[in-house]
Amino acid sequence: MFGYKIDILNLEWPGSFRDRHIITPVYLYLRERYGLNIVSENIFNGYFYLLKYRPKLLLISNSCGADINFLISKIAYKMNIKVVSLISEGNIVTQEQIDEFLWGWNTEKILYEDAKILWSNRSRNIFLKRHPELAEKLYVSGGTGFDRYRMLKFIDKSTFLFKKELKKYKRIVGIAGWVFDIFFKGKRLEFYKTNFTESFNNERIFELHRKNLFLIKNIYKKLVENNKDILFILRYHPGVMNFEQSEFRELESYENVYVSNPARKQNSDDISDLINISDLWIGYNSTTFLEAWLLGKTTILVNPTRSDFIRENISRGSLIASNYTEAQKFIDIFFEKRKIPEFEALREIREKIIKDVIEYSDGKNYIRAAEIIYKIFSKDNEKKEHINYLHFPFLKMLRQAFGFYHTKPFLKYNVNSEIKHYESLYLPIIKNEISENRK
Repeated sequence: MFGYKIDILNLEWPGSFRDRHIITPVYLYLRERYGLNIVSENIFNGYFYLLKYRPKLLLISNSCGADINFLISKIAYKMNIKVVSLISEGNIVTQEQIDEFLWGWNTEKILYEDAKILWSNRSRNIFLKRHPELAEKLYVSGGTGFDRYRMLKFIDKSTFLFKKELKKYKRIVGIAGWVFDIFFKGKRLEFYKTNFTESFNNERIFELHRKNLFLIKNIYKKLVENNKDILFILRYHPGVMNFEQSEFRELESYENVYVSNPARKQNSDDISDLINISDLWIGYNSTTFLEAWLLGKTTILVNPTRSDFIRENISRGSLIASNYTEAQKFIDIFFEKRKIPEFEALREIREKIIKDVIEYSDGKNYIRAAEIIYKIFSKDNEKKEHINYLHFPFLKMLRQAFGFYHTKPFLKYNVNSEIKHYESLYLPIIKNEISENRK
């Protein structure tokens, strides 16, 4: 390197509301508390920004959830830049999920990071049981993305309905989408079969999800058709790539349906706002159920077949409907009584799940993460290896990086307004937090 120009470079996917909530309060705290020079940019121009800014540390919300995330992290690490990542989806429940959650697209299974910051001690213990050699690189802060439910205010139902010209509706049911498309033929399925053998090695499980897709589509269709006075919000999962294999296909044309699909720039609402305005929050399988609990919402899983697949422990805190009749019954009871007794009986289970999943629900996880990062940042840089920039493996990585650079439409996406928006949400709160602590 030729000397650092900035302290920390943060690289993220454009349009990822989830990851912006995870990372923004963390780097703002570092900037305001310690006066660090931090720049946030588009990850698809990542290699260019590594060269332009020559940071001492690369910060990323998730280093293994996509090929480009892993590639940029590895390049930075080999350039003797410190690398620290958080984790976007960190509810690790079983040993079978280790390959998917710890390594993801990192098929080399070498941690090209100085620190990975996890949601919970339970997750850390699961990782260390198989990989004790990572003890000095795995930290716990709590789930930073969940801090927003203690820090921010969200749009209310009446304001949303007025803005969207949907004032005739008084009741809203939100539906969280899932990644059914993973389980159909294609390169994606082959990748998961090859690299996540413990979670994706059973054709019977694939068939279960494929069958459930068609069953759940019919259940949702009946709910939409038979409840014309209810506005159904369909929120696509951010990981869906083949929209033909979505449970929401063929539902978008109904009058009482509102579609939110940021991947297609279709009503790119913040997921927190959508949960907040919904009376009920339902879905096949989703970590957003925990977010719904933090906002005091009742949650219902729609699982036509309920067993034989690995899923988050969050499922234990929700009601489960296996068919249209059961789902309709729960909806009717809720809107009659504004609560469902069977759901209320699961309150203590939900409280334990929240602790197991995100460790802390006090809204201070971003501070814990920032302090860990500052500790790593403050250490003297250790030369990880001698870098030969003309060495074939390094050139191959650069070629891959520039391949992303030339082919991804995200490159034209202006992240400046997006970054400013999220910084404006958190900055006053963080400044006040730091000021109060200094008194």
